[in-house]
Amino acid sequence: MRILHVSSECAPWAKTGGLGDVVGALPSALGRAARGVDAAVVLPYYRAAKQALAKRNLSPRDTGVVADVQLGPATARVRFLRLDQPGRAPTLFAACDSAFDRDGIYGHEDDVLRFILLSKAVVGVGAQLMGGPIDILHAHDWHTALIPGLVATHARGLHPRARTVLTLHNLVYQGVCSKDLLPLTGLPWDVFHLDAFEWYDHLGLLKGGIALADAVTTVSPTYAREIKTPEFGAKLDGFLRRQRIHGLLNGVDVEEWDPATDPHLAAHYDAEHLDGKRAVRADLLRICDWPELPEVPLLGVVSRMTVQKGLDLVAALAPELYGLPARLVVLGTGGPRLEDSFRLAARHYSHNVRTEIAFDVPLSHKIIAGCDALLVPSRFEPCGLTQMYAMRCGTVPIVHATGGLADTVRDPGDERLARGEGTGFAFEHPTAAGLRWALGRAVRMYRAQPEGWRAIQRAGMQRDWSWTRSAAEYLRLYRALGR
Repeated sequence: MRILHVSSECAPWAKTGGLGDVVGALPSALGRAARGVDAAVVLPYYRAAKQALAKRNLSPRDTGVVADVQLGPATARVRFLRLDQPGRAPTLFAACDSAFDRDGIYGHEDDVLRFILLSKAVVGVGAQLMGGPIDILHAHDWHTALIPGLVATHARGLHPRARTVLTLHNLVYQGVCSKDLLPLTGLPWDVFHLDAFEWYDHLGLLKGGIALADAVTTVSPTYAREIKTPEFGAKLDGFLRRQRIHGLLNGVDVEEWDPATDPHLAAHYDAEHLDGKRAVRADLLRICDWPELPEVPLLGVVSRMTVQKGLDLVAALAPELYGLPARLVVLGTGGPRLEDSFRLAARHYSHNVRTEIAFDVPLSHKIIAGCDALLVPSRFEPCGLTQMYAMRCGTVPIVHATGGLADTVRDPGDERLARGEGTGFAFEHPTAAGLRWALGRAVRMYRAQPEGWRAIQRAGMQRDWSWTRSAAEYLRLYRALGR
């Protein structure tokens, strides 16, 4: 089975969030999951990707495959490079410097045209890239949602046996643009209607991709249900209620996030030998220039600083940390207002708050493994990965029960948590009061029931967070489409 993933991001070459992590891991997991599976991924050859490759002294080879793509009166040439690494699915880079060799992955006025170019190029030469007919063309988010539409219409002859899958990582971003661009997409005008690509007299790339894909997935079962409601449907809920959406939970890289071997940590440990986590915690306290206070839990936040992530709720509770008591370490970048809120909190409450406005992978590992609890209060969260990283490291998550957070963090109540029957603390309402309630429960258990806290840690560490489980679910879906 030949499976080609097409995405705007793929870790470690280009990533802004969970999309890059998923696409960086899933194709390789598919190749390991079953014999006869040939999976690869295509992403643009961004300037950021060139820099990431250069840092690792890697140079992708030219495949000799070229796509000449018509965009109205203009023709853009895209050549494809390939990187092969032991134990990983091949990575293919779509090279067109005028479109992709720029500062930043997104945020350009012609982003829609850039990703139309990517989609048309891959559809045009995909079989050549894979060495034969493709069985599954798997598109991710709006950037490549044109692909199912092309394969269902004018490009069916190029891919007679291919089935298309579209994964929704975040429904908020939909690729809505002027309908005047439709002739550039290669789509026929007869798909511009209410049940496909038309969106309030605009072209809706994600909406059309959902309508014409053979299967649509999200990255967690709860998010698949939530997007069919007005609260989470981003104005597509009515349309989505008429679609079948498969909720397939993400995995994580269990080798990168293994506290028994993680090179970023000051000590190593596992579920049966948790004492090593104390040394990791002590190292984090040293970085923060804080003394050891055994009865005061250390809380962590590693996140983009956005309202969606609920970090305004965390900032609002900063003055209350002293009274809980608890201490908080924050790492992330994002909106200037939230960044300033956390800088101010660190200045005013320096004994209880530390803030690092940065993207720092080693420090993120130290925080996620070194803290006692990780806060993930997202207002909505299609899947979320940090809560799974935390549980893998024996750090107890405190989450808003939404999307993938609800699917991964089990909170059966304090008594059962203390018996090891759950994996973290959850609250129902994304408000400061809701977060305060969950924090209070966690702090009380941390101080009064240390054995109960250890039971929660072990329960989270013993869960299977690997991509092996997720890859098996995707393969079942792919095979069902081929019948």
